[in-house]
Amino acid sequence: GEMAVGGNTMSQSAAGHTSPLRRNGTPSRLLLSLNESCDAACESEQVHIQLGGPGEMVVVYTSQDESVDSSVAYWEADEPGLVLVANGSSSAYSQLMWLEARALTDPPLGAAGAQPSELMALQDTTSWASHLPVAPFGRSQSYHAAAARPTSGLGEYNNPAMYYNSPLVHTVPLPRLSPGVAYQYRVAGSSAAFAFTYPPGSAASAEGGGGGGGGGG
Repeated sequence: GEMAVGGNTMSQSAAGHTSPLRRNGTPSRLLLSLNESCDAACESEQVHIQLGGPGEMVVVYTSQDESVDSSVAYWEADEPGLVLVANGSSSAYSQLMWLEARALTDPPLGAAGAQPSELMALQDTTSWASHLPVAPFGRSQSYHAAAARPTSGLGEYNNPAMYYNSPLVHTVPLPRLSPGVAYQYRVAGSSAAFAFTYPPGSAASAEGGGGGGGGGG
């Protein structure tokens, strides 16, 4: 995605948090490049493959729709009528973001990914956080007034706008594959079919596999 904000988050802080639960709400357009050409029934995306255990290929894909199953239909390319279905699991995560304001608003190369006003709107909580004193603790810790310019650094943990919420990530292993055989597969939530050839030996790499658009043969 377009993530000038999150590339160094995990190396600069321990703010990441994984959970089997998915937070409500959709990610900000500043933090995730969504497929804007699809409708509410958007297809699954970011299809990848990787070698698993012996005779196994693991398919990973994402979906914005939580109703999409973690399942993959697959078949030998020479026997399209014999379709098998493998099931897997899904997870999502939320992560506190690290903003690099200068890189987003005035990058040394390329177009700006955000306007300063957009970043300040993320960091400003005055529209919903209480500014009244809370005795004996003082002002609410969630209250952050707008600054003259956006600030860089780790977002405030008590500001929901500063969390990145991932799409649902599906992981499905395809078992009992034969060495040297070409396969085709289709992930749940997508009408596209992809292909790979299982390697002839354990030390070989898969011939197919792709990012974004899925595995190639």
